[in-house]
Amino acid sequence: MVENQTRAMLILFGIIAVIIVVGLAAKLRPVTEQAQVTGAQLAKVSMQDSVQRYRQAWLVQGEPEHMRMDGFELTMTEGGLVSPFIQQGVLDCVYWLAVHYPQRKIMASELLDVNGVIETNHYVCHYAYENGQSIVIVSTANQLKIDVEMSAE
Repeated sequence: MVENQTRAMLILFGIIAVIIVVGLAAKLRPVTEQAQVTGAQLAKVSMQDSVQRYRQAWLVQGEPEHMRMDGFELTMTEGGLVSPFIQQGVLDCVYWLAVHYPQRKIMASELLDVNGVIETNHYVCHYAYENGQSIVIVSTANQLKIDVEMSAE
């Protein structure tokens, strides 16, 4: 009888422990999702800061067409942005990311895909990350816009 009672208590404690673990996991999921959103926003701010840092250096150096900084030989636009174009006008979004966000990761999310598109008066670089995160860079007439997108999972 004592053996059955002990076994019943162990089963009861096991069930309670499982309920607590499942409850904690459910509570932590929104925290993890918010951390991913925050990480993507921090990546965006880091890129914007880098863009401004290069532009300020360009202004201080007298608005040169080319300048060397952080180990990069940079071609600058008329507005002081780092040009993502390499020889013969080929858009190189991987190069742009290497200059402005060399760590490439958003928290633990790896970069999965990079796409670049040149349209009539602007270019778009799209960086797709794990967990449905994307960073989209749009440049029009020396104006740069950086957006963070999160897919609905």
